Amino acid sequence: MNLKPVEKNFYLNPISRMYLASLQLVKVLIAGRGFGKSFVNGISILTKVWQMPKSKGLFLGATYTQIFTNTLLPIKSAWAFFGYIEGIHYVVGIRPPKHFDSPFMKPGSYQNVITWWNGTTVVLASMDRPALNRGGNNDWVISDEALLIKKDDYDRNIAPSVRGSHTSLKGKPGHLSEEFTSSMPFGSFGQWLFDKKTAAHNPENDTFYIEGTSWHNRKILGDEVLKKWQREMNPMIYLIEVMNYRIRQFGDVFYPSLKEKHWYTDSDNFDYVDTLGANLNEFTRDCRWDKDYSRNMPITISHDWGKFNCITIDQERPDEVRFINAMHVHVEDSKIIDDLANDFCDYYHYHHENHKYVYQFGDKSGNNAEGNAKLNNFEQFATVLRKRGWTVTRMKTGDVNHLDRHTFISQLHREEDPRLPKIRYNAINCKDLRISLESARMKDTQKDKSSEKPKSGVKPEHATHYSDAHDYRLWHGVHGKIEEPDYTGHVDFG
Repeated sequence: MNLKPVEKNFYLNPISRMYLASLQLVKVLIAGRGFGKSFVNGISILTKVWQMPKSKGLFLGATYTQIFTNTLLPIKSAWAFFGYIEGIHYVVGIRPPKHFDSPFMKPGSYQNVITWWNGTTVVLASMDRPALNRGGNNDWVISDEALLIKKDDYDRNIAPSVRGSHTSLKGKPGHLSEEFTSSMPFGSFGQWLFDKKTAAHNPENDTFYIEGTSWHNRKILGDEVLKKWQREMNPMIYLIEVMNYRIRQFGDVFYPSLKEKHWYTDSDNFDYVDTLGANLNEFTRDCRWDKDYSRNMPITISHDWGKFNCITIDQERPDEVRFINAMHVHVEDSKIIDDLANDFCDYYHYHHENHKYVYQFGDKSGNNAEGNAKLNNFEQFATVLRKRGWTVTRMKTGDVNHLDRHTFISQLHREEDPRLPKIRYNAINCKDLRISLESARMKDTQKDKSSEKPKSGVKPEHATHYSDAHDYRLWHGVHGKIEEPDYTGHVDFG
């Protein structure tokens, strides 16, 4: 297939133009809502298709399903804008037509490959499926939402593969390049990207770093949208999501021993996901997608109640408590306790019918009823589950002294006491829980709860609500394993 490029006039914001025009081998773009990062990545891939025919590149995401459900669709829309049509100019996940040119290095499988008419191949890679990343050398790599990628994993598995697939590509623009686009890192997410900012100050590092706000894309978004965001958003949310502010944490953290090792991303069940084909965005995710969950084990949930209702979801093994999910509803979205209960039942619809047991923890306000309701919050939630086939057991509930739980959960995270289980968290399904935990601060001997106030500007799902549900679960469910017996009570000598 012989094609010639055709000029097309279009608008690209100045930050995007500088990023795409930069010639450094390492490039970083950090930008927020509505900036057009997917459009930029789409252009970057097209540029490499034209400049390096027959080359082999990686498009890297944190998880395989994230690429197919969230990322690929807007990139394909960008290609369509420039006139590139799937099935004619490129194919996804299938062996290419015979009239397509062959690449210098053919992939072993086309399951996760985009093949272009001129032989350029783009491997859709992720850190949770390392086997699909293997297969020889790569000529370039683009990492999307790079804040979700662990630096050690990237350095070990991806960076060494960027060494070229054929000598004829040597010296071509973009050959051996590494590009990173991301939203603003937060907490322990993606802090290593700021090392690239430091590296960019030294020309010898061949690194370009740039940040952009939503206002840089005002010609596309329009002043009406931007001013509406400024007018209606809480100030802190506006600063983070529109103005792309970096939020630095100061003071004492509530969970000082919570580290990167406690979070994992390799949680997708590809034995099931692969049966759905390449159009994963057409399917609603449920528990069958989750490798870290067992349909043959009970499920534990823990509540934090209020206008914002949330639950943490975990399964306990002999030596590990694994937080596999987190869900919430907000009264401002006209959602109530029943909606949250039904969301849980829908997601875990395929749990084994002989093991549909739920253990229920939470704070003491769950013993109250809403308005004129006959049932308290715990029972209201449990009633919905029972109607849908679950057996629900109320466990110990109640508030816990802040300093006590701070001390105990820090002990859990340090993993020094052999009597205690390890604690692990699904970084994809529990993203809001992670932000809640990593944002929680100490104020004297208390957890700082100011983020829960409406004027704080913090989203409810990122405030301390989730962290409280998490605390109740670990204190009431695990602390008893090391509690000292109480010898101060009544003694009966018969």
